[in-house]
Amino acid sequence: MKNLLLLIMLRLQGRMGRYRLKNMLDLSEREGVVRLMLDDLKREGYIEAGKTGCGLTERGKTLLQTLLERYGIVTIKDMDLRSLGLEGKCFVIHIRGRQAPKKIIELRDHAVRAGADGVVLIDNEEGRLRIPTVYDDLDLDYPTAVEKLHKTFDLSIGDILLIGLSKDRWRALEGALAAAMEIK
Repeated sequence: MKNLLLLIMLRLQGRMGRYRLKNMLDLSEREGVVRLMLDDLKREGYIEAGKTGCGLTERGKTLLQTLLERYGIVTIKDMDLRSLGLEGKCFVIHIRGRQAPKKIIELRDHAVRAGADGVVLIDNEEGRLRIPTVYDDLDLDYPTAVEKLHKTFDLSIGDILLIGLSKDRWRALEGALAAAMEIK
């Protein structure tokens, strides 16, 4: 999962150096691990490295797109969702073509193990955004947030939004990604 996270970070942030990536990946005590990850990705032709840091190659962008499609991930966005009552940093992962799981608590557990404070699942059931077992129609209590989500994501019926939450934006992303990878 760390390789996928690294590729996503490079896509979102552009070129960057090993030390910044080490901190973003929360591997500050393991510089050698990051170096090995980068060496492997470079050897396979997925990233290129230079004086300005590393960045994705076209082959790396293709690999990333393939991996995201494997998990039904359409979009990944860093968002401020205080209008939904969510504090801290939020990363939203838009998933299509997957079933919302019955045991949402297990998704939260995966997100927390990955470093996030939690995860919120919103599904688009019959054109209504809802948080299963909490809100049947978010628009009734959070119309501003629902409008923002509709403007940001091209939602189809059955789509899922996973919101990773944390004080650290990269832990929010890692938690949301860990939960997303568990949705079948």
